Amino acid sequence: MSLRAIEHLLKQKMGLHSSTVGSGTISQAVKQRMRDCSVTDINDYRNIIGQSTTELGALIDTVVIPETWFFRDAHPFAAFSDWVRCEWLAGNPTLPLRILSVPCSTGEEPYTLAMCLADCGVAASDAQIDAIDISSINIQKAGTACYSSNSFRGTDLRFRDRYFDPDGTHFQLKDDIRDRVRFEKLNILDPSFIENRANYHVIFCRNLLIYFDRPTQHRAIDRLEQLLTRNGILFLGHSETSLLRERPFVALDFSRSFGFRNVENTEHKITTTTPHSSRKQAQVRKPDKPAPASPLPFADNTGKSRQPDRNTVAAQDDDLLQRAFQLADQGHLDEAANLCEVLLRQQTGQADAHYLLGLIREAAGNPAAAERMFRKVIYLNPDHYEALAHLSVICKQQGDTDDAQRFHERATRAQHRNQGTSG
Repeated sequence: MSLRAIEHLLKQKMGLHSSTVGSGTISQAVKQRMRDCSVTDINDYRNIIGQSTTELGALIDTVVIPETWFFRDAHPFAAFSDWVRCEWLAGNPTLPLRILSVPCSTGEEPYTLAMCLADCGVAASDAQIDAIDISSINIQKAGTACYSSNSFRGTDLRFRDRYFDPDGTHFQLKDDIRDRVRFEKLNILDPSFIENRANYHVIFCRNLLIYFDRPTQHRAIDRLEQLLTRNGILFLGHSETSLLRERPFVALDFSRSFGFRNVENTEHKITTTTPHSSRKQAQVRKPDKPAPASPLPFADNTGKSRQPDRNTVAAQDDDLLQRAFQLADQGHLDEAANLCEVLLRQQTGQADAHYLLGLIREAAGNPAAAERMFRKVIYLNPDHYEALAHLSVICKQQGDTDDAQRFHERATRAQHRNQGTSG
């Protein structure tokens, strides 16, 4: 029972939903910290972390295992660089460019952004990168800016030659890049996260929200939206984009960037979402229907979304689909795709499985396959808003403006119908 209490405390303090990492992972972390603290009774350890913020932080550090590298998922950084060159620098700004990376993990993401700025010709004095993470160990490692070969993946490592110096078996980031980033230990759910903090033109918050339950996800998005400037850019993880539904964001016209422009209070609200009429409404929203297009996180929907009269086969299919979405949320795209294909062999009319496969194909850089999947979705479910929105973006990127506009209009009508149904 005390493990459950510890899981509850972690959720309360850092938003971590135990189902996203598994109770086994949390249990192992607790056992490790109990050994380090020479504590044998889990109830005693629960009392310790309830009173000691230092030990709670150590437990969080043990639970949070960073998996990141430089230029991870290259498309968002390419989109960022394109925006810097074509919009920010072209606009002759008089204020420094402000960028936020949260969570910054061990520093690879914010330092990648710093290298992008250097490649774009942005002077260090003309930009500020704030990098925030809940883990003190991550912040400490990021501050050293010294990395092993595990942080350098892929075939194009020319950036390493430009910006790093060899240091034995490691690589030391050069000071002119290192000094562009300011690190801070902070929790995105802490009220002080937004206190006395100026707005940002660009925010990277990728693959954090998948560890939260639905209410906590929206709390975090509310804070990021509050910190973003008008027309500012928000980058999310590929499986987190559905969280912007009914918010004033429009997708960037850049393949697989998963970047979105904040268009609140602007004149061109040709959005794939509907803006809130007030901040109060943004914070008190109706619960999402257990719809297939909202895959994050499944812990909130498991068991609740099923009707008691569903037969066993349908329930098993639902479990399989939820597991596929969960795997995709955690970055295991091949495994998720395999589960979808198993499900589709059993039931070809599963629109949700086709939709997830479309997301996976799109993330893998195969827009043609993604388009085929999304078209199957709207054949099975003509009012599937997310599939229609994705088709609009894909067609626009392929130069098919007529189909892009047609899918955009259908998405808008579908959204209105869906809102009418849920209202």
